[in-house]
Amino acid sequence: MPLTRLPPALLAAALAVTTLTTPAYATDTTSCVRHLAKNHTYKDGSHTYATDGAGRPSQAVAAKLTEKTAARSECEATVGNWGGRGDWQGGHLIASSFDGVSKRYNLVPMRGRQINQGLMLRVENGARACLEKGSVAGYRVQVHYPDGTTIVPDRVHVSMSATVSGVSRQVTLAFPNESLSARDLDTWRTRIANAFRSAHCMTASDKA
Repeated sequence: MPLTRLPPALLAAALAVTTLTTPAYATDTTSCVRHLAKNHTYKDGSHTYATDGAGRPSQAVAAKLTEKTAARSECEATVGNWGGRGDWQGGHLIASSFDGVSKRYNLVPMRGRQINQGLMLRVENGARACLEKGSVAGYRVQVHYPDGTTIVPDRVHVSMSATVSGVSRQVTLAFPNESLSARDLDTWRTRIANAFRSAHCMTASDKA
């Protein structure tokens, strides 16, 4: 019998069961493969992820950033190995500490110590400082690929709206996904720290 033809009491009970058994957020599963569905949007938790015309992860968006640790997976190591020889890791677009999943649509090959555990971590720590003093909305991470075939991005772009003491300020950063000289690495570290100081998330004595 269709729900619309059930007696009122049974209809209410059926709707209640449907509400309880339906997850609050959809979760899209996918294999850990080099190329995903082209120009596709995936959903996991409250975050959305998109691929480009070649099926490569292109951006990840958290409408409202929160601190919540997501489970890790072997896909991180697999994606890191796709970078080739040298110091590569499977880097999250949205960090696992911000409930970013370890699924292919949130993972790209990133330079390990300098980028994934270096500049990217400093950006994430800056966003965390904003959360401690207020809130972060529209957290968006985009990656750029130098051509239509490689699965290794050459640039990472991060933007967010940080609200501290009732005032919202935009934080925008873009940095290369490549091996950097000590001088260039220090320059990028300073730029990241200054961006979060300008947003009033950090003071002059704080380090990103």
